[in-house]
Amino acid sequence: MKCSNHYYNSRHNEKGLFMGFTLYVHKRFDRVFKKTRLTDSVLCYAEGDVITGVFEADLGGGVIKKRLALHQGKRGGVRTVIFFRQGTNLVYYDGWVKNLSRKYAREIDEDQLDTYRDVARMFFRANSEVMSLLVRSGMVREVKCNEN
Repeated sequence: MKCSNHYYNSRHNEKGLFMGFTLYVHKRFDRVFKKTRLTDSVLCYAEGDVITGVFEADLGGGVIKKRLALHQGKRGGVRTVIFFRQGTNLVYYDGWVKNLSRKYAREIDEDQLDTYRDVARMFFRANSEVMSLLVRSGMVREVKCNEN
C-alpha cells in the first residue's frame, strides 16, 4: 500500500498494517453497538484513518469524533468517540447511532465532553500492565487488526 504521507509509510509493515499501536474497545462501546453490524474490521479500518488524521472532529484532550458507515453510507452510520494521542493506544469508548440522535442538537454537551477528556487522560497514563489488567477484568477488549 503506497501513500505519500511519510508518517503513514513509516508506521506500516509490509502488509500495510499499523505497527506500534494497540486498539482497545471499551465495554461501554460494545454495549452501545451490540445490535448493529459494526465489526472489528470496520474499527481496524477506521484506526488507520484516525492515526493519519482523517476524522470529523478533534474535541481536544485526545478525544476524537469519527463517523463510521454501516453498509448504508456515512449518513446512516454511527458516530464514535475515540481516545487517541500520538504514541498512545487507541480506545473506542462511546458512540451513538446517527438516526437516533436529536436533529440540529449538539451531539456531545460540555459536561459529557469534560468527562470524556478525564477518562481519556486516564487511558493515556495507563501502561501495558494496567491495560492488561483492564483486559482481564473485561473493562476493555483488545482488537487484533493484523490477523485474518
